[in-house]
Amino acid sequence: MTTIQKTLAELPEEKKALFAPVFGDIDKFYTTVYLIARNEHVTDQEKPDRYEDRLQVIRQIRNKVEKLVDSFGLEGSEIVADIASDYFEDFVNYKEPEISLTNEEFIGIIQKISRT
Repeated sequence: MTTIQKTLAELPEEKKALFAPVFGDIDKFYTTVYLIARNEHVTDQEKPDRYEDRLQVIRQIRNKVEKLVDSFGLEGSEIVADIASDYFEDFVNYKEPEISLTNEEFIGIIQKISRT
């Protein structure tokens, strides 16, 4: 368990409950932000068709997540940056974590974030 995962796990229950409507729980929040960081990095590296547009959308979603977490009374940009740091740590060490979120769940969460 990483430092940010421990920090999130140790949040008071009333703070954790704020994540439920959009993310389901704190673990799905972590995984969602991790995948957003991974998608941004892979898109930037591989430069698929219209990658600038894709990066812009990914960054808009990330900013919405930061603002949403800020609205919970937490440091959204710091939490998102710490989770992104976990992704990059895994990337440089060739680690592929087990993702417990289905594509459908991820897309559903992203759609909820988009509507915030």
